[in-house]
Amino acid sequence: MFQYLSTLEKYSNECAFKFLDDEKSFEVSYEQYLKDIKTCATRLENNLGNLKGKHVGLIGINSYEYVVIMAALIFSRAVFVPLNYRETYENLDFAVRNSKLDCIVTDDTENHSFGENVKYLGFDVALKGEAEEKDLTDFTEEEVNNLMMIVYTSGTTSLSKGVALSAGNLFQEERIALPEKYTNGYRAVPGVKVYTNFPLYHVGGLLTWLSWSEHGCTLVQSANPQNILSDLEKDSIDIAFVIPATIKLWLKTIHRGHIERLGGVKLALTAGAPVSVDDVKELSANGINFGQYYGMTETGGNVTYNFDMVNHISSVGRPYDDADVRIVDDEIVIRHWGNMLGYYENEEETQKIIRDGVIYTGDLGYMDEDGYLYITGRKKNLIILSSGENVSPEELERLLYECKAVKECKAFESNDRIAVEIYAEKSSQDSIREFVSELNKTLPIYKRIYGIEFQTEELEKTASGKIKRIDTVALRQKENQLGS
Repeated sequence: MFQYLSTLEKYSNECAFKFLDDEKSFEVSYEQYLKDIKTCATRLENNLGNLKGKHVGLIGINSYEYVVIMAALIFSRAVFVPLNYRETYENLDFAVRNSKLDCIVTDDTENHSFGENVKYLGFDVALKGEAEEKDLTDFTEEEVNNLMMIVYTSGTTSLSKGVALSAGNLFQEERIALPEKYTNGYRAVPGVKVYTNFPLYHVGGLLTWLSWSEHGCTLVQSANPQNILSDLEKDSIDIAFVIPATIKLWLKTIHRGHIERLGGVKLALTAGAPVSVDDVKELSANGINFGQYYGMTETGGNVTYNFDMVNHISSVGRPYDDADVRIVDDEIVIRHWGNMLGYYENEEETQKIIRDGVIYTGDLGYMDEDGYLYITGRKKNLIILSSGENVSPEELERLLYECKAVKECKAFESNDRIAVEIYAEKSSQDSIREFVSELNKTLPIYKRIYGIEFQTEELEKTASGKIKRIDTVALRQKENQLGS
């Protein structure tokens, strides 16, 4: 098992975190961070009693307090439940009830309330007041299958499901952020500054917390996520692991002639949603190398990585040495030590995705002769027309993005025909209609676009930046039930 707490001791004199907030910016050493985890664990225990096995939720924006409370809960052997503060009340209320929370620790006790059956604590439990350091230990091999965390997925289509992760799913092996022989010389070493804005309730944020600290790197974050450009204009970073929407923001900033607002970043990394080939090329043209990862909450995070933007620019990468990634009937399936225990309190959905320890991802794709994985679509997104023809919405969306005026788009079925929703400037709508008209001439009849719905605001997205869709599989099942 990876010894996380021992690693913090190893890098005690290195800077663990830097939070950017103008004159209020501050740094924390690994030594101080470990001390704060241990004293926070004592404060939590004073309020809640023995934490072992207790289900404790944590909700709030990324902050140093959040990181400290999270680590204190995990290493006190509580069942940690990160909650997405951006989710709908319906989804949050479901997560609170489904995970059987004993307590919620929140940065907003007034607004994060889900009934009287749950105890509430504020974030001041992290650092406020004197407390002894609790004797915390790393996880052992005997604890490898113990439930450690329940992460609720922000799905593109339906109510969240609780991904049950064991201690082994996170700590069984080291998390290799930069496989050195494939990263063109970039290395995760003490002192390297890594900027991130992945939320810590997301598996991407959790893995960022783990994978960079194992090498003594400094995690840099904005106290206010909206201030990323002004923050980085005044500071410098080496590497960024950011949500895909930030890549878009940075490209807009470059277009406006303000690359200095990116903090001198040399390597930009992302996961969770695809970045277009054109965007990758533009980053490279401006001296910023690019890399991306692929994985799921259900696989305990990343299982592939890609730093080869010369030969495999549109790939999500090659599997890590300890991940077995294969294609079965066009579907990507994964065997990995990070594969979840299952969906919490949901055996029916668990059986749909796990067979003999293998995760059936629902992603469609293929692997090339070099072992690089390519994603072509989502199995449950397939549009099945009454003619029996199957249409991949992702295929049509890739074609639509060839029109530069299309900022975002989503293809779907309407009255047994293909329609699209497009986010674009109002002044561009006529040119987009012309583009679609010409595109239709190149498509078979069943793939042609018959309806366009224009939006002047961004399409609704999940926390990881994926555009939300209608679950066509569930919809068809419901229609069949109504018709029977």
